[in-house]
Amino acid sequence: MLVPPLPTPGAADGLPESAPALPSAFPSTPHPPASPDTTRPRGRVVYQGADARLMHHAVGSHVVPHRLRIPEASGVRAQLRMLHRGEIALYQLGYGTHAELRLDAQAPVYLVHLVRNGGRILIDGREAPPAPVVTGPGRQVSMLWTPDASALVLRVPRRVLDAAIRPYVGAVDSDAPILFDPVLDTANAEVQQWISLAHSFVSMVDSGLLTRSPGATAHFEQMLVHGLLACQPHTHDSDIPSSGPVGAPVSLRSALAFCEEHASEPISVGDIAAAGNMSVRTLQEKFRAHLGVTPVAHLRHVRLAGAHADLVAVANGSSDETVTDVALRWGFGHLGRFGALYRAAYGRLPSQTLRLGESVGTGGGRAVG
Repeated sequence: MLVPPLPTPGAADGLPESAPALPSAFPSTPHPPASPDTTRPRGRVVYQGADARLMHHAVGSHVVPHRLRIPEASGVRAQLRMLHRGEIALYQLGYGTHAELRLDAQAPVYLVHLVRNGGRILIDGREAPPAPVVTGPGRQVSMLWTPDASALVLRVPRRVLDAAIRPYVGAVDSDAPILFDPVLDTANAEVQQWISLAHSFVSMVDSGLLTRSPGATAHFEQMLVHGLLACQPHTHDSDIPSSGPVGAPVSLRSALAFCEEHASEPISVGDIAAAGNMSVRTLQEKFRAHLGVTPVAHLRHVRLAGAHADLVAVANGSSDETVTDVALRWGFGHLGRFGALYRAAYGRLPSQTLRLGESVGTGGGRAVG
């Protein structure tokens, strides 16, 4: 079944073999360092075939809601593969034909287009260079695919980014999502490091190592999310103190690292202070000055994030644990209290995540026509 064309006044019925180049308003950016091969099949097949509607539904429900136009559906050779799905997700996709995707500008999803072989991306009407780009809510995004085009995409739900930035700026306005500068400047050393980290994540996913270590997976995911906020300019840059986590004192960094590494253990505020070689009073002052939270609140956030990652792992079939098992491992002895804290942080009960994983509360794909 053909996917009906989008209502574009004055446009031809089909996409041209080679669309005319648009003047780019983005600065030219050097190509990123060597990146994973998007032409090599990897991960689990979500959809593979010649049905445009099924591909539309698969991408809409797994990656991002969108509208799809394929002028020559008879030539579709579509493929969507899932490499990883946890707090964040990795997908490899291609359509095997000319196709146009218009992403839902209201969808609570950020996409980092890590690798693009062929095709074009228009962001707010301007063509992006062939460097990695980040798109998200509030942006008008069109993706123009050619038959040989393929891509590797990192998917980050808005709630994950909002939770990562909340300790620094408070609650993010639901009507004013974080807007990133779209193009990652691959000449910037910090951006280069982040891209290398993302490629390392892909390699570790390929190796199967992360499936055997939920704790390592959660840590890697948090590094990618916080690293993106640190290296890529966005609308909350001015709200984050220059002395924030990236420029925090070594003593505070040591304390934060101790929290990350020992969150599942029965550690105290005194233990955290000792890890940073400071008194409890100094620790509390540094947390307030640099993070805007108390050490106890930060530790609770880290533990909740770990518990959430484990619950998602159960939902994905990587574990057969119960909510009680997960809660106790992360130091939540009172299940009622754990449920309340978890719901406040993630907007749903632990049992819902255990059953349905990240799909709880997310929109599915929309049929066109």
